[in-house]
Amino acid sequence: MGAQFSGEKIIDLNFSLPDCLNSYLGAMTALLRVRGIRCDLTDVAGMSGYAFIINIHPELLPTGPVAFDWEVLIEGTRALGVEVELVAVARGDNDETNFTELFQRVRDEIEAGRPCIVWGAGDGPQFGLVTGYRQDRYVVTGAKGKREEISYDQLKAVWRIAGIFAGERFEPEYRREERKAVVRAVRLLHGTVACFDADYFSGVRAFSAWGDAVAQARADYDGLIYNLLCYYELQLLAAGFCVRLAKKHPQASPYLKNAARCFQSSFHNLEQAGKLASSPAEVRQNSEPIARLLRVCGEQNEQAAGELERAFGLME
Repeated sequence: MGAQFSGEKIIDLNFSLPDCLNSYLGAMTALLRVRGIRCDLTDVAGMSGYAFIINIHPELLPTGPVAFDWEVLIEGTRALGVEVELVAVARGDNDETNFTELFQRVRDEIEAGRPCIVWGAGDGPQFGLVTGYRQDRYVVTGAKGKREEISYDQLKAVWRIAGIFAGERFEPEYRREERKAVVRAVRLLHGTVACFDADYFSGVRAFSAWGDAVAQARADYDGLIYNLLCYYELQLLAAGFCVRLAKKHPQASPYLKNAARCFQSSFHNLEQAGKLASSPAEVRQNSEPIARLLRVCGEQNEQAAGELERAFGLME
């Protein structure tokens, strides 16, 4: 079927993609920069809300950091100054047609000089920045300029077939959008955003479920390590975003700085948990101290949510 596609076009980037574990952030930061938006991982993680997502499977499968409806990220990402569109359909009987339609849409975007993001375009279930096509293959650009080609119908697209496209630029009302970002963060931390799979624990309570899984030896080891790496990256980005907001909103600064300290402390606890989990045997031996560290992270994120709520009332 791939023979119906021909030709090629590749867009060269004049910068390197940021290297990060949470692939949406790296790909989206690069996509926005292509469109002329000055931003980095902290901006995208904070405004989109990704920095404040905690999502854990009861057996610590590595899918936690992506097992939710990504539409929750789009409004916040759009607030950085570009129209952003998520196109997603569930996997099913029409996969062949949906793979074809997505590839054709991406080809049209590339022809117009616009890279885009495709779910499953990479070594695993991840968001890949597509910067070109060659016949029936996506050309995907990664960190350090690495390129790979993936057949349009061989995406590692679990759950859904999806692409994210950036449209016209506009001038957002930054201060209003920053206030909305704080509201979004609090709702995500409290687990009140109705976008998560019911089989997972979301929000601050996810840390308790995470600790229980470790203490009760229900942890998939690879999933445990991957979740630790992803979430300590996100907690660090959450802290950095709060520090940036504190500089822009002096009246709310004390509370935003307190929130940043909470996230920073949680980051250090996750980092320490990772050091105690250097092997499956170490996890079994250190299950109780690891579980305690994770539960304390929950308390620290709950405190951060309270500080953000206080900050919101003082943000102009």
